[in-house]
Amino acid sequence: MSSKIKILIIDDSRSVQKMMEFVFSQSSDIEVVGAAHDAYEAVEILREVKPNVILLDVRMPRMDGLTFLKKLMNQHPIPTIVFSSLITKNPEIGVRALEYGAVAVMDKPVIDFQNLKSTMLQEKELIDMVRTFGNENLPKRSELLVDRPKKLVPIAVGANEKIDTVICIGASAGGTQAMKEVLLQLPVNFPPILVVQHMPVEFTGQYAQYLNDTCAIHVKEAENNEMVTAGTVYIAPGDQHLTMVKAGNGYRIKLLGGPKVSGHIPSVDVLFDSAANQLGEKAIGLIMTGMGKDGAEGLLKMKINGAYTLAQNEASCVVFGMPKEAIALGAADRVCSLKDIPLVLHDLAKKKHRK
Repeated sequence: MSSKIKILIIDDSRSVQKMMEFVFSQSSDIEVVGAAHDAYEAVEILREVKPNVILLDVRMPRMDGLTFLKKLMNQHPIPTIVFSSLITKNPEIGVRALEYGAVAVMDKPVIDFQNLKSTMLQEKELIDMVRTFGNENLPKRSELLVDRPKKLVPIAVGANEKIDTVICIGASAGGTQAMKEVLLQLPVNFPPILVVQHMPVEFTGQYAQYLNDTCAIHVKEAENNEMVTAGTVYIAPGDQHLTMVKAGNGYRIKLLGGPKVSGHIPSVDVLFDSAANQLGEKAIGLIMTGMGKDGAEGLLKMKINGAYTLAQNEASCVVFGMPKEAIALGAADRVCSLKDIPLVLHDLAKKKHRK
């Protein structure tokens, strides 16, 4: 019995199919079990074999990739990497792909078919993703849908009142939809929230706008030197670390360039380290679904410095990597399902505000 990770390629270009088959053939633990020209051919292959991972193009005949992705995730969820040349040109496509359940989105490379070479700088990243996602069983979409509680009673935060609590959240694969489910339930005047969500820089502004259009609470892409205010969620830009510094009675956003930390820019560890140093017990830390271990050590530092810390549970994660690492370090005071996180955050913030 083979233990190889099985991958299905769905792309209307036979040349791209061949190039991807060549890329994956270099890895002895990955096997391409099918290459489909469109969604209908893919369905026929799926009747015969269940791949561990799907590599999916967007622009295809008969049915576009996003429509297929939405149907797939609602019925038979399989980790799917959306792989398209349209993503950089139209970031909204990437955001929609993540909303529909893609575990990752990537630009399609420029390929020299004559010499069988690719300009795909993310080739190693793609193979690493396939290995990680190939060992994950996605929860059904129904399991990710939150049974929303009764409307949360707003926390009474005055416009000029000192900020006593700041919530810091880190997430990666699967986090775009999970974050939406959390933010949808928070009242408009909730304490400020700083978010690091691993995604390309082209997407973060569009993602923030999408959340702002969807949620009651105000959501924006973080800007350097702006004051942190209640009722606002700040999304880290995709090419800068998100930190904060004390400024009078409040805090100011400080965006930092520089190298990747824990394999990422923005890094969850950088945000959590900043919260530990600047906020101490005034912080609440939450680490959510994602691959890797970014944020685990930072969450532990937050806990040591007096913050209350949370981790999303395995059953409700698309990828349990980041929360698992944090829990293993003893960094989480509490482990919660996705459906419980909003109420837990609300209760914690309310208790801190009363002190």
